[in-house]
Amino acid sequence: MRFRDTIRLSFHSLMVNKSRAVLTMLGIIIGVASVILMLSVGRGAEKYILSQVASFGSDLLFVRNGPGDGKQGAGPPTTSVKQVLTMDDYKKIRQQSWVTAAGANIYSSLVVEYQGSNYTTQISGTTESDIIIFNTEIESGSFMTSDDIDSKAHVAVLGHDIAQDLFGNEDPLNKRIKIKKVSYRVIGVMKTAGTKFFTNLDRQVYTPVTTLMQQLNIERLQFMTVKIGNTPPAEAQERIRILLREQHKLDNPTGDLAKDDFFVATQEDTMERAGIIGTILQILLTSIAAISLVVGGVGIMNIMYVTVTERTREIGLRKAIGAKSSDVLKQFLYEAILLSVLAGFAGVVIGVGVSYLGILLLQSMQSAGWTFEMPWFGIQLGFGVSAAIGIFFGYFPARTAAKLNPIEALRYE
Repeated sequence: MRFRDTIRLSFHSLMVNKSRAVLTMLGIIIGVASVILMLSVGRGAEKYILSQVASFGSDLLFVRNGPGDGKQGAGPPTTSVKQVLTMDDYKKIRQQSWVTAAGANIYSSLVVEYQGSNYTTQISGTTESDIIIFNTEIESGSFMTSDDIDSKAHVAVLGHDIAQDLFGNEDPLNKRIKIKKVSYRVIGVMKTAGTKFFTNLDRQVYTPVTTLMQQLNIERLQFMTVKIGNTPPAEAQERIRILLREQHKLDNPTGDLAKDDFFVATQEDTMERAGIIGTILQILLTSIAAISLVVGGVGIMNIMYVTVTERTREIGLRKAIGAKSSDVLKQFLYEAILLSVLAGFAGVVIGVGVSYLGILLLQSMQSAGWTFEMPWFGIQLGFGVSAAIGIFFGYFPARTAAKLNPIEALRYE
C-alpha cells in the first residue's frame, strides 16, 4: 500500500470517532502547551532578572549575611543565615576613599496607618544614599539626611502609590502616619519608580535604617550596597572582604571564602547566579510538564489497543484479501503518529498563545522588563517529542494488530 493511501486511510479512521480522537489527543496537547509555556515564561523571567540587575550598573556591589562562598548568601537577603552585618561595618565601608556611596538596609512588611486607612506594605530601612545607589528621584519634599540616620529620626518618605492610597489629593508633607503604631512625619514623596526585583517601589515606605532597627529591636543589617565608581569590581570586592574580616575579627589569612561570615557579590556574580537559577527553574518546570506528555502517550496506546480490538474483523478481512502484516502495522502506527502530531501542533499553537498572553499579563502587573520571546526550542521539542510518543506508544498496538491471524480475526465477535 502506498504511503499516501495509508495516511488517507488513517485520517479517515480517526474522523470516524472525532470525539474519542480529541480526548485521546488532550494529554499530548496539554503536555506540549505546558512545556512551551514553562520554557517561554522561564526564559522571560531570566531575562527580566538579568535586566533588573544590569539596570543598577556594573559599579554596584552587594554585601549580604552568610558564608563567603555564596552557598547560602547568594540569593536575596534572608534571615535564615546568621546576621552579622552592623552599622559599624557600614560606616567603615562608607569612609573608604574609593567608595562613591554606601547604603545599609533592612526590610520588613508592616502596617502603615493614616486617619483610619491602613495598608500592609514593605518598609525599607535605609540611608541617605539610597536614591543615589538605586537611581530613584523625589517628587516632592526631600529624602532623609545623614542627620536623620544619626539621630534615629522618626521621618518617612512615601512611594508614589502608597502616598496616593493614604492621602489621595491631600498634601502628605509634614503629616503624621503610623508604622506599626509608631508615629512618623512624612518628609517626602518619591516619583513613580515601577517594579525592581519583584518589589513594587511605588508602594514602599522609606525610613532611616537606625530608626527601624530600634523600633523592631534588631541590631544587624540584612544587606549593604556599595557603589565603587571607577574601581574595578574584583578589586573592590577583595578590599571589602579584607576590611570586613578585620571588622569581624575573622582568622582567615588564606582568604578562604567559606570561612567568611559575609558574602560580597558583584553585578557579574549576581547575573551569573540569576542565569543559573533561571536555567534550573526552566529544567524543573519543563520536567514536571513533560509528565503530561508521558500520560498522553499512555492514553494513545490504550485507545489504539481498544481500536485494534474493535476493528479485529476489519483486520482479518484485509489480510484475507491480500494485505500484508506490514501494511496493517503501518496503518495503525500511522494513526497513532497522526494523533500525536496533530496534538503536538495544537499544543504548540495553544502554548505560544498562552505564553504571549502570560507575558502581557506580567507586563501589566510588573511594569516594564518582561518581553515575549518565541520559544523555538520548545516548539521543536514539542513536535519532536509528540512524534516520538506516537511512534513509541503506537508501535505496540500496531504490532498486535499485524500479528492477528486472519481466520481467527474473521471469527471474532
